[in-house]
Amino acid sequence: MSERPGLGTQVRRSDLYFHEPRYRDYRWLETNWFTWLIPEKSMRGHLRSAFRTNMQVAESLVFVFDNPDPTGGMIGVRYHDLRSHVPMPATNLDRYALESGTRVEMLDPLKRWQLRYDGGADTAFDLVYEAMMPPVFTTETGTAESRQATIRHGHIDQMMRVTGEVRVRGETLAVDFASPRDHSWSPRPESSSGYGYPMSGNFDWGSFGPAGQDLTFFVQTRNDWSDLRKGHVHNGFLIDGGELLRLKAGEGRYSYAPDDWYLTALEYELEDERGRTHRFWGTPKSFFRPGVGVLAVVEWRDAESEVGFGEYNWHGDLYELQRIGRPPS
Repeated sequence: MSERPGLGTQVRRSDLYFHEPRYRDYRWLETNWFTWLIPEKSMRGHLRSAFRTNMQVAESLVFVFDNPDPTGGMIGVRYHDLRSHVPMPATNLDRYALESGTRVEMLDPLKRWQLRYDGGADTAFDLVYEAMMPPVFTTETGTAESRQATIRHGHIDQMMRVTGEVRVRGETLAVDFASPRDHSWSPRPESSSGYGYPMSGNFDWGSFGPAGQDLTFFVQTRNDWSDLRKGHVHNGFLIDGGELLRLKAGEGRYSYAPDDWYLTALEYELEDERGRTHRFWGTPKSFFRPGVGVLAVVEWRDAESEVGFGEYNWHGDLYELQRIGRPPS
């Protein structure tokens, strides 16, 4: 029996460019997503460019949040810029500029990017993304629960060390912490969950040590509608002292607000490919709630009470949540 290929050995430079879309399928979507985090401010920035290549348009979404009030809604968001019909760039994903003010350049293939954004309301980013690991396909990172996966098509994840400067509504801040980027391509319907079926899942991560360089966990989790307090980790990885490791198995456990659909606490128990068990407990510090989904900056603690930071990103389905009525207690 042949050995399983090493984790992080399958992505090629060609995978970082636009992929040939399914012929005339208007749902075909290719995304490019970059993020940043300032732990001491509980401030989180997202920049997502989503290309409908068969339609020659792109959606540009940039937002920043740091609101500790989970009920703050959109009125509590620090910055938000959504443009749904930006012209497709004439160039490819290694170097492109959008009319929304986003500019991305791949400085070193698979390893290093520069991102600049010149937005409104005295907001701008100037950031460099340095790879903490090689990019990995979702198909590489499956656990024992991989059949539960919420993403089954083209999807690349990569943890980066993000450095530089952001100005948010006139406030200039330094950035130097771990944060993920991703790249995906598939037919993506515009539905309540974005995948065409009633999905509930988490895309969560946490990083420990100076600039988040000592240890990182990254998980994708499917939550059963029969009990949303428990999640099956179907994809994920660890970066331990710079070494990239697979996860064999994992479970998420979640606590919800009494009468509202946001998490008040998280716990992950993860087994890596060496048979070691890792446990992490998370407390949300700031929130972004554009709809039924929730993003939150999370302060994490490990079994040795070391403190790390990251995010939880929970996706729910509108109609299933309406059917259930209230979160589990």
